Amino acid sequence: AVAQSGAFSAFSGTWSGSGRISYTDGSLESIRCMAYNTGGAASLKLVIQCKSEKNPIHIRSEMSASGGRVSGQWEERTFNVSGSVSGSVSATSMSLAIGGGAFQGAMSVSASKSSLSISISTQNIAMSRATMNLSRQ
Repeated sequence: AVAQSGAFSAFSGTWSGSGRISYTDGSLESIRCMAYNTGGAASLKLVIQCKSEKNPIHIRSEMSASGGRVSGQWEERTFNVSGSVSGSVSATSMSLAIGGGAFQGAMSVSASKSSLSISISTQNIAMSRATMNLSRQ
């Protein structure tokens, strides 16, 4: 098989695993997640769905890359926040700023051949942090 090449190649695919949500009130909650990421060259559509007892997470993002820089749109449907995403991408990691209106946050993603780690920190919504450790399906 011919390997994919491009800024987002390492992040493409179907992933599943577990993680945790931290809330601004100090409570924690375990989550089970699936990620469906398509693209790979200069664009990436990221879809992450996580189930939990209190609040599911539904993240959608469309990003493009040029010269190691990322730009695009990002939304989380349960907490009803959306806005822009910008940052940097390397062969195996992304460091992103997300935000719109009063909502601000950061998202980091690191990938290997078989795993995908995602960390999201936010301000001005009930979820303060989410972490996910996913395996390629």
